[in-house]
Amino acid sequence: MSPTDRIAARRADIDAKQQLVSDVLEAMGCEAVVLLMPAHVAWLTAGLNVRGLIADSERPGVYTNGRQRWLLSSNVDSQRLFDEELDQLGFQLKEWTWLGGRSDLLYNLTLNRKVAGDRPFPNVPMVNDRLRPLLRVLSAYERERYRELGAAVAHAVEATARTLRRGDTEEEVAGQLGHRLLHHGIEPTALAITADGRGAKFRRSGFTPAPIASTCVLQATGQRDGLFVTVARTVSFGPPPDELRAAQDLAMKIAAVYHSFTVRGATIAPLAEVAAVVLAGTPFEFDGRLTQPGYGTGHFPAEELRRAGQDEPLSVGQAVVWQPRVGPAVCADTVLVTETGAEPVTPPTEWPFKRISVRGTTADVPDVLARE
Repeated sequence: MSPTDRIAARRADIDAKQQLVSDVLEAMGCEAVVLLMPAHVAWLTAGLNVRGLIADSERPGVYTNGRQRWLLSSNVDSQRLFDEELDQLGFQLKEWTWLGGRSDLLYNLTLNRKVAGDRPFPNVPMVNDRLRPLLRVLSAYERERYRELGAAVAHAVEATARTLRRGDTEEEVAGQLGHRLLHHGIEPTALAITADGRGAKFRRSGFTPAPIASTCVLQATGQRDGLFVTVARTVSFGPPPDELRAAQDLAMKIAAVYHSFTVRGATIAPLAEVAAVVLAGTPFEFDGRLTQPGYGTGHFPAEELRRAGQDEPLSVGQAVVWQPRVGPAVCADTVLVTETGAEPVTPPTEWPFKRISVRGTTADVPDVLARE
């Protein structure tokens, strides 16, 4: 897609979202809305990137009445944001000086108007719950960008796993992986490098000075243009140890079942039962209790697939990261919900995989890469 075509596609996406917001405002009886939450701003702008060291009270926002739209920005940031992010996208500007601060501008925008918001203000109704279902489903423009992001994050993880050396520390591998992501304009949101089965003890880990002797699991969450993707891959020097091999086979089987449940209206509740059935009678029988099956993602790194204790049904176009963890093994990949199953966003490319058929669907699940 040429730069001109991409700008046109992005503007069309923003116009469509502005109309959705207009419908929300009409339902709420409000004349405008102020959006300040990063996820909401990135959604309505189709990917605004905020750079630099910045306080939460300085972050840019968006103001729209459903017909026109304005960037709310400090004079420190407005020039870059228009030059690099919002040029030709139909935004006007409401600016504050760093000396005056954002609060005076927000006060003037809301004074004597019925304005909704996504942060608490006196006498300002909250719009968050009405925006939530809109953010969960990625637009056609976002899905295209999302596939590009997923391929890039998966490539970075796989390339790092193929080139790391025995004796490298977890910290060194995290640095290599972070470098590859940044090289493609992707910000590392979360990196987990777990050597030699450490993930069996710590289901949420980061990276330590521990050297890699035999095996390593690499997991990355990367962000670009306000969208988030997560992927994990496992590498072994020589044939995988017996415990890892057994755990990986079980995790891959569970992953394939999770993929088969990735359809409109499905909920997370049956997935816990799936893990229990697959793991019954194995040394990992109770591992399903130790971690979430997965999260909603897309505009958030991770969002629980339930609200107020109630499971939320999946929607077509929603992004999900499934992460079955069994002992030292992890099968984490990001998918899009479709009518018939999961569309992989981070499929294995130059990587071994097993093709597993479950419940009438087939999934290519990444396996362990055995290296010399």
